[in-house]
Amino acid sequence: MKKFAGVFLLTLVCAAGVFAQSLQDNEFYKKSVEFTRLAEQALEAGDYDAARDYALKAQENAALSKNYIDEMVAAYRARTALNAARARIGLADRYNMKTRNPDVYNSATALYKKAEGEFTARDYAQSLADARQVLELLKEFEAAAGTAAPAPAPTPTPGQRISRYVVKLNPALRDCLWRIAGFDFVYGDSTKWRFIYDENKSSFPQPENPELIVPGQVLKIPSLSGEARSGER
Repeated sequence: MKKFAGVFLLTLVCAAGVFAQSLQDNEFYKKSVEFTRLAEQALEAGDYDAARDYALKAQENAALSKNYIDEMVAAYRARTALNAARARIGLADRYNMKTRNPDVYNSATALYKKAEGEFTARDYAQSLADARQVLELLKEFEAAAGTAAPAPAPTPTPGQRISRYVVKLNPALRDCLWRIAGFDFVYGDSTKWRFIYDENKSSFPQPENPELIVPGQVLKIPSLSGEARSGER
């Protein structure tokens, strides 16, 4: 009987370990790992009741960890689609599509605002769907533009401090708020990174995590002492 119980509990422990695997280091994952360790220790000591309780707690936290990771992945996908939709709207603006086809343009911008609201409400699936619909609507704008040359995007002059920064994909030197704040055209002081975070955290994939920013994400750079800011990098 004890041998059977041991095999059954070991199965619970192993299952907890499998489902606890995650892409993020989160508290649910940590608890699942700790309860798995305790279950294994109790199992070796022959305390099958404790091993069962620990294994069940490990499974519960593993399931919570999986749900948490699924939500973060969904948030990342929705934010990526929103960034792409924002860029597509910017392209439509540069091609003056608001006057060329106001019905579609207005539908797209309204849908984009709806997708932003859904993202804030953490309805990531619907936000992703609506952002993709914006891209589909504005895909026709690109085709309608033909060979018309778009107006060049404004760029900051040397020494000018920017009002927006687009997160770059640079594997060798990853963008982070600390590094961005240190740029001369931002603040020239890395310790001021929190001003950028406070201004933009509601749009972060994980608002409570200032370390998670994604390529294409547009960060607003607030003025700290009334200094003039314009342009984007």
